[in-house]
Amino acid sequence: MEQVLSAFREAGCHGTPWFQVTGHEPVVDLPGCPNPARCASTGGLDLGEVTLGVDGATRDEPVALNQAVTDIGFRKPSGLAVLSASVALASRAGPLLLFDDSGTCAFVVSPGDDPTNLAKHWPW
Repeated sequence: MEQVLSAFREAGCHGTPWFQVTGHEPVVDLPGCPNPARCASTGGLDLGEVTLGVDGATRDEPVALNQAVTDIGFRKPSGLAVLSASVALASRAGPLLLFDDSGTCAFVVSPGDDPTNLAKHWPW
């Protein structure tokens, strides 16, 4: 959990946390969107509504910073934000597979990829 939040911060992303961390305020690492009306049109890094799955915990259950994240979900994110966060996460975890809700589009992000270049090939 701590590494995921650190990656969001490193990537300069913001969003709305739909998760709770015991003894920690997620908005410190994932602040809200500073300008919702213009964010998407100005290339902002809004991850939208962010869910983090932790093995053995329900979505509504507070988790600890030292627990491992098993999956990440974004609702209404900016594509560049997802790619920026994914590159920062890949630098910690290795290549990541991104896919849309239907599972029909898949995209691999590797450590060191350039999010801006990836955005040119972003499939959705």
